[in-house]
Amino acid sequence: MQVNRRKFLKTSLAFGTTGIILLELQLAQAEWLSADFAPGSFDATMKQLLKGKTIVETDKINLNIPEIAENGALVPVTVTSSIKDIQSIAIVVEQNPVPLAIQAQLMPELETFLSARLKIASTSFVFALAETEKEFYSIKKKVKVTIGGCGG
Repeated sequence: MQVNRRKFLKTSLAFGTTGIILLELQLAQAEWLSADFAPGSFDATMKQLLKGKTIVETDKINLNIPEIAENGALVPVTVTSSIKDIQSIAIVVEQNPVPLAIQAQLMPELETFLSARLKIASTSFVFALAETEKEFYSIKKKVKVTIGGCGG
């Protein structure tokens, strides 16, 4: 296929414009995310996250996280749930400088599952929040962060 100069320039311009639009969208999203994951208090983070919805404590969320973390920089966490119609899952660490550790939007067709590694600054409660259309469901567990792997 032979490409002439005019066709090449039109195609390049179209792809370049699309790239600029995508870059602007990514920058706008980055600003939104930076506001959510900014340092702040636990109470302010929860207020921003909940958006006026109520919290219901439940045992239908499974928060799998070690009770003692020998290395606070790499704490494995897994969240699963049997609650129907979950839209998002958030993990909040009460004593972290940036309490909101993870917020993930879920597709309704998939099972509720989230796995990650957290950085936990000090001994703290870790909350898993599952958002539905009407309310949030939550569970919390205390994680003790040890210094140098000593469980004392």
